[in-house]
Amino acid sequence: MDRGVAADEAALRRGPAEAASSADKPRFLIRIESVRGLAALCVAITHALGFLLLNKSDVVLLDHSSVRGFVIDVVDGFLNGETAVIIFFVISGVVIGRALDGRRGSYVIFLVRRIFRLYPAHIVATIGIIGLAWLFLMGTPPIDFSAYRDMTPLHVAWLNGESFNPLRLKTVIGTLTMAGWSLNLVVWSLYAEVCAAPLLPLFHNLSRRRSGWLDFAVLAALIGLSLLNWNQLWSRYLFVFYVGMLVETRGLALADAVERALGGCWPALGFFYLLTVLPNTFAATRSPLVILIEVMGAFGIISLVVRSEGRPALSSLEHPLLRWNGRLSYSFYLWHYFILTLAVRAIYATLSPEMMQQYEVPLFAAVVLVTVAIALGVAQVSYSYIELPFMKLGRVFIDGFRWAVPARPAALAPAASTGKGHGTVAQGTEA
Repeated sequence: MDRGVAADEAALRRGPAEAASSADKPRFLIRIESVRGLAALCVAITHALGFLLLNKSDVVLLDHSSVRGFVIDVVDGFLNGETAVIIFFVISGVVIGRALDGRRGSYVIFLVRRIFRLYPAHIVATIGIIGLAWLFLMGTPPIDFSAYRDMTPLHVAWLNGESFNPLRLKTVIGTLTMAGWSLNLVVWSLYAEVCAAPLLPLFHNLSRRRSGWLDFAVLAALIGLSLLNWNQLWSRYLFVFYVGMLVETRGLALADAVERALGGCWPALGFFYLLTVLPNTFAATRSPLVILIEVMGAFGIISLVVRSEGRPALSSLEHPLLRWNGRLSYSFYLWHYFILTLAVRAIYATLSPEMMQQYEVPLFAAVVLVTVAIALGVAQVSYSYIELPFMKLGRVFIDGFRWAVPARPAALAPAASTGKGHGTVAQGTEA
């Protein structure tokens, strides 16, 4: 791939240098790329679980009266899609923070990179989803789900295509701009990323000062904003991105300490994984406390993975198949939910409730395998013909912007070498 092709792809290939002479050419985080892909697969499995193995999680794990409900809640807890999104946000903090470590550029350039990274594939996916909805959902008679007592109203509305019947211009524009997600429910997480993007250079500046009191104050303020404004998605997860930034300055030391205490990387990974998934598994609802603990666990997991780069531990994450899956994870994430929707709707429209219940596990397994395979195929096309070309186009646009804007006189420019004051912000050009 061309140097500086940009966005998260370029950022993933760059890490902090271990010597000052290579500070602007950090290493590629191969294993983080794989973790991102695995998290995307967890999202896909959780979505299929909610559609097919119906089980209302309005009771705590140990209060289930059936083995079926208990097992479904355990699987949902250990592979939870919303927990995986928390990991996405932490990874974004790591990736963008490392990119900002080794680059010089303006705040505008940073935002342009984010736009070229996030929007083209999303816009194409939204247009594709509208096309598929026109073929398979618009104008079709609704399915009667009254026989499925555990089917949630949200799933009923989604499977019957209520967001597309009728299709409203306001809804289309809202989804295209990531200001809404009525036409693709997974876009809620992209909305959270877009809301965080303008603050990320500031987060980077603050986190790289390596002040314990400053980090504590920033996290306290962001968590306080999250709790006081919990129903507003734009602010709920801001603190998670800052936590991701702290992987470089705090997390690596934590990972080292936990590894030493538990006797190795794998025991430490198991500890942080359980810390991440058990709160959601045992709790009846995803309360703020559950999410806070999840973030702590995700911070530990990602810190361990980053620290493992170049070491034998966790080297299985460098398998070519996992890396390929990680590269496709963004487009896969955009497309999979709607592909799954069409497959699940066809099954409910074809099979009786009795057959659905009798064959629920084989149906679940088959739907996961088929929809994941289809979505990965679509994602490969999207990655090759949408993501990469637009990242290159973004690079061309940014190079033209730099050429058009006169360089600041050296005497007036802030000292970038000190890492203090405003100079740290000015260095970031990650997209």
